[in-house]
Amino acid sequence: MADDPKLEVPPELRTIAEQGVDQARAAFDGFLSATHKALDDAGRQLDAAHENVRDLGRTTLEFTEANIAAGFDFATRLAKASTVEEWTRLHADYVKEQAARLTEQAKALGEHAGGAGFGGHK
Repeated sequence: MADDPKLEVPPELRTIAEQGVDQARAAFDGFLSATHKALDDAGRQLDAAHENVRDLGRTTLEFTEANIAAGFDFATRLAKASTVEEWTRLHADYVKEQAARLTEQAKALGEHAGGAGFGGHK
C-alpha cells in the first residue's frame, strides 16, 4: 500500500479553484454589505416616518385641545348672556372664529402631511 501512486491535482486547477473561492467570497461579502446598507437605510426611513406620525399626532391633539377650549369658552360666554340678541351675536362670532380656526388647522395638517410624505408634494 505504500507503493500506491498519488494523484496530483495540477497547480493550474488549484489556482482556478482558489480564484473561484475568492471570487465567490468577494461576491458574497458585497451582497452582505449591500444588505446591511439597505437595512440601515430602511431603518432610517422608518424612524423618520415614525417621528412624522408622532408629530402629526401631537399637532392633531393640540388642535383638538384648542377646539374644545374654544367650545367651553363659547359655552361660558353664552351662559352669561342676558338677551337673545347677545346669544345670536355670540353664536355668529363663535361660528366665524371656529370656521377660521378649522381652516387654519386643515391647512397646517395638509402641509404637515405633505411634508411627511403622506400624499402631498414637497
